Amino acid sequence: RNNRWGTIHNQQIMTALATTEFRNQPFSFSEILIASNTSNERDTQKPVKILASDGVELSIKVYEPSSTPPSATTRTSLLFYHGGGAYSGGGYQYLAKGLSEHYGITVFLPDIRGHGASGGARGDAPSKEQVWRDIDTALDFAKKRQDYEDNKASKIYLGGHSSGGGLVVNYATEKNNTKTDIMLDGYVLVSPELGYMSETARPDRKDFAKVNVFAFIANGIFGVLGHNKAVQYAYPEELLKVDKGLVAFNTVNMANAITPEHPKEQLESMMTAKAFSKPVGLWVGGDDELFVAEKVADFVHTATTADNQNSIGKVLPGENHLGILVQIHEQIGPWITAQN
Repeated sequence: RNNRWGTIHNQQIMTALATTEFRNQPFSFSEILIASNTSNERDTQKPVKILASDGVELSIKVYEPSSTPPSATTRTSLLFYHGGGAYSGGGYQYLAKGLSEHYGITVFLPDIRGHGASGGARGDAPSKEQVWRDIDTALDFAKKRQDYEDNKASKIYLGGHSSGGGLVVNYATEKNNTKTDIMLDGYVLVSPELGYMSETARPDRKDFAKVNVFAFIANGIFGVLGHNKAVQYAYPEELLKVDKGLVAFNTVNMANAITPEHPKEQLESMMTAKAFSKPVGLWVGGDDELFVAEKVADFVHTATTADNQNSIGKVLPGENHLGILVQIHEQIGPWITAQN
């Protein structure tokens, strides 16, 4: 029954994606769809429910390896966040399955509150800080699942794709955040959306999101528009109707949680600050429709020093913004394994 529903669901999505409106979208979904239709195994992973600090129910999928190599001295996991308006089932299962099946890495795929199967007002949050506290909750959950099982120490990496990468950058550099030093062993950023201050946007890109600048300015001055719709995502109506996990907008609070304000300084501090510096692995497609790939990778290159040589910023030729997710485990897996 699950396989039959998966087939029907995919057919509905394919119909939505065949529209002229969709073909004119800012980036390609074709690689994700091809992988979905050629895969012999549907993603039927059931989500686990955990409670946020404010009582909202958060959804998280867990992909565990069938076995851990006997030679492994640690149990390694990756907590990985989806992009803006998306959710854990939007192509991220390929990354999770690849890392768990081929590299023995447990992958946790959460749905940000208000997205996918997680609770909370759609596309909204009580505050940007609450979104970051949700990461605390997810990390605690991952730590308990992994910690010192079979007398092996655990290592946890935190990562994200697109705006999920921006969320990770904000969380990692939040003032007085002690978990980054105590719990984390590194960061994984895939095609990260580093915000308008990063100046990485392609000059010819078609914007996927329309921003209500007034809402941000007014909220910054008066602090009363945090729940107003501020970022409208250009998902076709046909797609939103058949895929209820997607979110058409983010409010000011949510957008502030996932958008770095000082990306250069923030990434530098992630890799060089003595208090909590960790290695950063960053990958971006050479054909990314949204960013100038070399500019994104340079955020890591310019901050790399003799003390953090394990950090990497790499451009992958021929990969685009979403298609990169299908095979990215072949880059992330060896990099994480080398850290252990």
